[in-house]
Amino acid sequence: MESRDFRWFLFFLLFALSINIGTLTLYHEEPRRGIVTFEMLKTGDFLQPTVLGEPYYKKPPFHNWILSLSAMAFGSVSEVALRFPSVLSVLLTSLLVFWFTGRFFDRRRALLSSLIFSTFYIVLFGYGSKCEPDTLFTLLVSSSILFWFYLMERGRELPAWIVGYFLTSLAALTKGLPAVHFFLISVGVYFFISGNFRRLFSFNHFLGLTVGLLPFVGWLFSVKTEQAVATLLSEVVSRSPGHFDAVKTLKRYISFPFRFVGATFPWSLVFIYYFIKGRINPSESLNDRTIRFLLLSFFLNLLVYWIFPGSRLRYVMPILPLLAVLLAVWIGEIRFVHKRAKDILRFTLELLVPIGIVAGVVATHNPSFILKQTILFLIFAYLFYFFFMPRINYTPVVVLFALLMLLLRGFYSSYYVSVAEYKYPPVREVAKEIAELTKDHQLYTKTKYLQLCFYVEKYRDRILPFSKNPPKDSLFLSSRKEGNVLKEFPLGKHKFYLCSFSLKSISDRTSEEGALKTKLQ
Repeated sequence: MESRDFRWFLFFLLFALSINIGTLTLYHEEPRRGIVTFEMLKTGDFLQPTVLGEPYYKKPPFHNWILSLSAMAFGSVSEVALRFPSVLSVLLTSLLVFWFTGRFFDRRRALLSSLIFSTFYIVLFGYGSKCEPDTLFTLLVSSSILFWFYLMERGRELPAWIVGYFLTSLAALTKGLPAVHFFLISVGVYFFISGNFRRLFSFNHFLGLTVGLLPFVGWLFSVKTEQAVATLLSEVVSRSPGHFDAVKTLKRYISFPFRFVGATFPWSLVFIYYFIKGRINPSESLNDRTIRFLLLSFFLNLLVYWIFPGSRLRYVMPILPLLAVLLAVWIGEIRFVHKRAKDILRFTLELLVPIGIVAGVVATHNPSFILKQTILFLIFAYLFYFFFMPRINYTPVVVLFALLMLLLRGFYSSYYVSVAEYKYPPVREVAKEIAELTKDHQLYTKTKYLQLCFYVEKYRDRILPFSKNPPKDSLFLSSRKEGNVLKEFPLGKHKFYLCSFSLKSISDRTSEEGALKTKLQ
C-alpha cells in the first residue's frame, strides 16, 4: 500500500463517515453540545457556556469554540456542522499516527498503524461522526504525548515541553483535568526508561511549562474563580460513581477487559488470535526504546481507568493511537493469500446489499425509501470495489480488515442511520410546529428535554430560556399540564404541552396587539 493509496483510504474513510451525517436527529449528549454552540453564537459570550440560558459548568469551552467555527463555516448550527469536527479529528489523528510511526519505524508500518486507529470499533462506529468532544480530546492528548516524545528523542527539550504542555492545555480546555494525567504518566514513563529524572527539574521544563500552559491560564483568569473550579472538577466528579457498590465495582473490574476488547474490535481479536497461534511474539520488540515507551504509557493509563470504578470505554480513547502503533509493529507482517483476501471482500460486499434491502424494508415497510439508501450505498460500494481495490495490495491482514471495517461503516451510514431516523419520533417536525405557533410570542421552557429544546431554539432562531416560574403573559413548554394547555405534542413515549397562565389560546395576544394598533391609528 503506497502513500497515494493511503490518501485514497482517507478519502473513503471521509466518504463512509459523511454518508447521512446530517440525517439522524441529534441524540444522547449531542443536543447539549448544539445548544451550547447556538447560545454562544447568539450571545457572543465564548467564555461562559450556557444551556437554555443557564451557566453550564460541566465542560470547558474549547470543543464548543471548534463547533462554533464549524457552524460559521457551514452557515448554521446544523447536524452536519456539529458532527463534522469529529470526522475531521479522526482524519487528523490518523495522519498523526502515520507521521509518528514513519519517523520511528518504517513507511509501511506507518500506513498500517493509521489504518488500525481509524477502524477501531469505538472510533469508526462509536464517536467518529458523533457531536461529542472525545475524538477532539483524543487528537489533542495523543498529539501532546507523541510530539513531546519525538522532540525529546531529537534532543529539542524546550520545544518538547512547550508543545507538550500547550497541547495538554488545549485538551484540558476540552474535557478538564483528565487531560493532565495522560501527559504526566507518559512523561514519567519516559524518564523511568531513560533513568534520568533530574531532567524533570531543568530550566527548559519550567520554561516550557510556563509558556505551554498560557492558553489554559488565560482562560482561568478570564472567568470567575468559582466558575473555573466548578468546570474543572465536574469532569473528575462525573467519572466517579455516585456511591460505592462492591458488587457492581467487582463486575466492572471483571468486565472491563472484555468491554475493552469489544471497543477495540477487530484488532484486539486479530492480535489475540495470532498470538495464540504463535505467529507473533511482542516480547521480541521490547528492546526497542520507542516500543517500551508506547507500551508502558498505554498500559499505565489504561490501568487508571480499569481501577477507577466509574470508568467508561470512551475515557481510554486518547491512548488508542499508541495502541495502533504497537499493533502495526506486531501484526504488520501477517498476510493472506491474494485470492482468498479478494474473495472475502467480494463476498462481504455481495452479502451486505441484500441484508440492507431486506432488513430495511422489514423495518420501515417503505421500499422506495430503502431504494434511495441502496443507491447511496451502491455508489460507495461501486467506487470502493472497482476504483479503490484494484489499486492496492490488500493481502496484509491489517489492510484486509481495515477495508472490511470501512465497508461495514459505509453500510451502517447508508442503511442503519437512515432507518433509525425513519423510526425515530418526529422531533424536528414537532419543534418546527412549536416554532411556527410561537413565533410572535415570548417562549420559555419548564422542561429540560434538550433534544426538543435544541430544535425549538434552532427553528425560532432565539435562545429558549429555562424558567421554573415563567412570566404569566408568556408561553412555556412543559412535560405536564399546567395553566391553560394550548396544544399537546406527543413525541414517542413522551408528551409535551404548550401552556400559558394567562392566554387561553395562541391567538389571544396577537388579537390584542392588533386591536391596540387599530386603536392607535
